[in-house]
Amino acid sequence: MEQVNLNRQVFSKSKFNETVNTSFSQLAPQEPDPSFFDINLATIEDFFTLYSKFFFEIPQEGQTDSHTYLITESTEYVGFQQNQEEIEALLLEIADLREENLALRRENVILIQEKFNTPIEEIEGGLQEQS
Repeated sequence: MEQVNLNRQVFSKSKFNETVNTSFSQLAPQEPDPSFFDINLATIEDFFTLYSKFFFEIPQEGQTDSHTYLITESTEYVGFQQNQEEIEALLLEIADLREENLALRRENVILIQEKFNTPIEEIEGGLQEQS
């Protein structure tokens, strides 16, 4: 049988603690480097996470980088016009009501003229001053 010599190096406890880091500092979570962001690694989930985080910091209005910009781009992309037909119908109704209002005002002017025998120009001038 062959003899094997074993040598061991022994440290005092204080020397060991000076030499070996026992705090597990390498396993602690590190703050990410804010300058590092690889767009190629980003996912859709990342986008929505960031969107939720920055929602109230994103300006409401603006040509780019705003909620208005996101709405405009998304609406254009999906062709979203949820209330457009209703809006157009209401605009037509408003135009019709304006014409009807104008016709009623003209009728009133004629009735006033007939009742008081006053020239139309004088009545119209008084109506414009009241408006």
